[in-house]
Amino acid sequence: MGIKYTEDQKLLITAAREGQYDVVKRLMDEGFDVDCELKYGSSALMIAASRGHESIVRLIAAAGGKVNRRNKFGISPMSEAAERGHQAVLRTLVEFGADINMLLNKGGTAVLAAVMRRDIKTVKVLLELGANIDIENFDGWSARKWAKSESDPALLDAFGMQKAEPAETVVKLEEVVVKEDPPVTRVAVSSAGQAFWTVFMRAASAGDVATVRRLVDDGVEINGQSPNGTTALIAAVKNGQSAVACELVELGADLGLCDQDGFNAIQWAQKKGLVPFIQVLKDRALVGSEEDEIHSDEACQAAS
Repeated sequence: MGIKYTEDQKLLITAAREGQYDVVKRLMDEGFDVDCELKYGSSALMIAASRGHESIVRLIAAAGGKVNRRNKFGISPMSEAAERGHQAVLRTLVEFGADINMLLNKGGTAVLAAVMRRDIKTVKVLLELGANIDIENFDGWSARKWAKSESDPALLDAFGMQKAEPAETVVKLEEVVVKEDPPVTRVAVSSAGQAFWTVFMRAASAGDVATVRRLVDDGVEINGQSPNGTTALIAAVKNGQSAVACELVELGADLGLCDQDGFNAIQWAQKKGLVPFIQVLKDRALVGSEEDEIHSDEACQAAS
């Protein structure tokens, strides 16, 4: 069943989304609680923050609106503003008591979200407001670690860090100078696959076969699952990356693991019409009859 809103709530949602300051103020003047809980625990302030309507954010916050509220998905006004680069909104939220280092739905912070988007302007504002760049998310990544792994000069400069230049090894042999190539830098990945959700998942989704192979060689957990049950194989299939999907199967990815929707990689391939991947599975006898697919459905339902 859908949520039934009152007429005033409908007005509020529209006004917060469209930046209709006068409508929000009129509702407040008439005594309506503009900080009321909307669908999934969101608020008008959260909606306004996501759209960058600083004046409405200020109006509601000044009236006591909850600047640190999180909805049922862990989203807050701070995360909405950071994800979309609304710097003025971020300043206003902090002015009215928002926690600049509030953990988001995956354990990260606003500054990590901005770093992952390479939004240098927002990063600088968050640093100015006191953001901590060493708080790690659930996968062990902090804003500092992410900036170093990306080797983005602009990010490193924002953090006051310098890009490390690869050292040259010089060996003298009978007065002849030989320059050895610097060692290849690999992404540091623990045996538990600490970088799984970020680097590995992103590579699988983008069709980056070389990075996927390298990360598996480095010890990433090939069958690791994200908070919603997605594996790298499922991510590759859902994004139409047949080559990566086939490579992951070759490397030992489990075709039978299901996500929170109860679907495994084979079923997602069928839903997405990923014919090349399905054909490869058939050629290798890894997928069979419709009866096999039914049993696969039952296994997922039992696991969910």
